[in-house]
Amino acid sequence: MRKTIGPVLTAAAVCALLAACAQAPAPVQPLPPGPTADEVADYARAQVQYRYGLASGKGDDVTQAKNRFSLIAGEILSRQDPRLFDAQVLCERYPVAASRDGSGLRSTHEPQFVQDCRRIDGRYDQETIAIRRDLEARIAAADRATIAEARTGSAVTP
Repeated sequence: MRKTIGPVLTAAAVCALLAACAQAPAPVQPLPPGPTADEVADYARAQVQYRYGLASGKGDDVTQAKNRFSLIAGEILSRQDPRLFDAQVLCERYPVAASRDGSGLRSTHEPQFVQDCRRIDGRYDQETIAIRRDLEARIAAADRATIAEARTGSAVTP
């Protein structure tokens, strides 16, 4: 009996010491629902890459820029409308875009599921297009402010 009490007391003491020394995790500050400054800057860099790719004929640059546009808009949407974002991710898991699979057989998914995913795809596309337009407007406003500042020699805020 004495041999089992010693290790148990030691383990309990170690656990108590660890619990006393453990620090509470720092509170996590949620990101705002709109774009962050880093996201706007990343989108602007993607615009430069896209334009360069078009001008130079480098399709890989164009494709990479389009992917960045999509990822940034999706990240912002995930904060603005997490339910729509989650539904879109769920629908992407299933091949519901067509009613037939590659073998010519009918899809095994329920017709309502297919219709719902098509509606979700449409809403997702509309929302991400609106986010992209907002990002482009922010970038254009910042560009205009930079030009106005250079023209007048004073700081102008957008």
